[in-house]
Amino acid sequence: MLKKKTARREVFIIALAAAVLCIALGIYGVWRSFERFDSSILTEKDTQLYSLMRSGDINMENSINSIQREAETFLGRERLKSEIANWRESRNIESLRTYISNNTLVTNPIYADLVMNHKDKTICTASGNNSYSQITGSDANSMSLWKDEDDAYYMAWHQEAAGGITYDILIDLQKLYSIAIGRSNDREIMLLDAASVVTLTAGTESPVVMETHTETGDRLSQFRDFMMSCQKEGIADGISVDTADDAGNGYTARMVAVPSGSTVNGEFAMGILVNYEDAIAPSRKAAGEILLYGGIAVIGVAGLLLLLILMRRENAASSAELRVLKKKNEAMEEINQKMQALAHHQRLETIGTMTASIAHDFNNLLTPIMGYSIMTMEMLPADATDLQENLMEIYDASVKAKDIVTRLADLTKKGNEENFKEIEIDEVIQSALKVTLPAKPKAVEVKANFNAEGEMIKADRTQISQLVMNIVLNAYDAMREKGGTLLVSTRISGEEVVIRFKDNGCGMDTETMSRIFDPFYTTKESGKGTGLGLAIVAQIVETHGGKIYVDSEPGAGTEFRIYIPLAGAELESLAWGPGGEGKFDTKRYSVNLIRKELARIQAEKEAEAKAQN
Repeated sequence: MLKKKTARREVFIIALAAAVLCIALGIYGVWRSFERFDSSILTEKDTQLYSLMRSGDINMENSINSIQREAETFLGRERLKSEIANWRESRNIESLRTYISNNTLVTNPIYADLVMNHKDKTICTASGNNSYSQITGSDANSMSLWKDEDDAYYMAWHQEAAGGITYDILIDLQKLYSIAIGRSNDREIMLLDAASVVTLTAGTESPVVMETHTETGDRLSQFRDFMMSCQKEGIADGISVDTADDAGNGYTARMVAVPSGSTVNGEFAMGILVNYEDAIAPSRKAAGEILLYGGIAVIGVAGLLLLLILMRRENAASSAELRVLKKKNEAMEEINQKMQALAHHQRLETIGTMTASIAHDFNNLLTPIMGYSIMTMEMLPADATDLQENLMEIYDASVKAKDIVTRLADLTKKGNEENFKEIEIDEVIQSALKVTLPAKPKAVEVKANFNAEGEMIKADRTQISQLVMNIVLNAYDAMREKGGTLLVSTRISGEEVVIRFKDNGCGMDTETMSRIFDPFYTTKESGKGTGLGLAIVAQIVETHGGKIYVDSEPGAGTEFRIYIPLAGAELESLAWGPGGEGKFDTKRYSVNLIRKELARIQAEKEAEAKAQN
């Protein structure tokens, strides 16, 4: 007893240690998951910010390109060249200044002024303001930074002309920012010129241009320093910093910057600043709620498992009693099924006896009809072709009816091992198919391909016929509504004959196909099927030492393949149409037979008449 308690204690300690380890691993996994979650949100947010900056970048490029195109058009006019020539001759600047002042660029919203220079000296300006000074040299795009005496900053596009004349088209940076970037309440966008001299921000009322060394608030100072760092290193980057808004409320800001070398406009580095907490807070809240409710669900599942363990102990006795009752019920159900099967078998035997008796009576009635038809045809004159045709149809119908009745009578006979004889399989299948033809729907076509000619099997002919009829009639029912084709074929495979029945009817699902050989299982309506047909087929195949396989799919039809051992004897058999294949047609064969017989009788009569003459 002491050893058992010690063992249980060890198991308990191990289980407790495993539980603690699982909890620790779970907490670590949750922490790592939150890290990955924040990282994925950060990456997604940065992508959105880059897209926003890209839009403003393209707007700036379009605005700059627009004023450059307009400037090129104006500076290329002949009138301007003419005014410059007059100035050179007369040294009178007034006419040239007047023409420049009325240039077509004044309609462009970002245009500020046009400065005309000669040998690096200002000749005149469109606005009359001569206080401009150039802060930076021209870059690869012929752009430079200028300012005037009022500390207003401009971006100037430099254009050279003949005779030492140059032009600088000044762009108003505040207007450029307003048109290309605009204002937004949820983000700040800063522009930094390529030389890192000035920055542009939205400001509280209008865009603000200030030199980078100007003192400003902590938020804008952090933002400017980060952008200058990205511009200096020539990389696009993002960073999260703790800062405060204008009201002094602290929050985490996300800054993303792109250097001027990576922007479309090429003149300004661009940066964007947003409140990162506003973007990530809903996602973090959702993740926290998932964790909380997931923990509650785990606790609920653990409680449920504990309750199930307790209930299992209480229900052990009830389960044992239930199993006993279930076995008794299954035994009663088996007895009931056997009694029903016996009663049904007795009904089938009664029907079989009645069928045999009725078949005998029908044969007695059909014999005189056939005989009198032949006798009457012999009595008719040779020119009574219409009557001969009518009597031939009567005889033909009687032959087919007699054949059907004979087959039905054969099927009512019981099969046993004493009746096993060597039979030709192709001939037996053809005979069975003839019996089924009256039940064939009009929209169904029967095709055959027999390749076991002369091959014999040792079998009960009646049972093999019954096997064929049961499968064929089921195929007819499967194709009754939509029609289709039934292919019946035979072939030799080693020491076996393979009989194949393939239709393209409604098919069966897996559940139905698994039960088709069960006695009394049927999918037909009540009164339209006994559920014994395929069960009998399986029993016949087993009795003859064979195998049966079935393949089916809903809407794609059904295929039965039956393998029966050969007897080994080789006998000749009738072929099934030309080449051993073709559509089955009893009328064609029976009518041809009668016509041949009548032709033979007519030829004999003609020969007798010639002999008498």
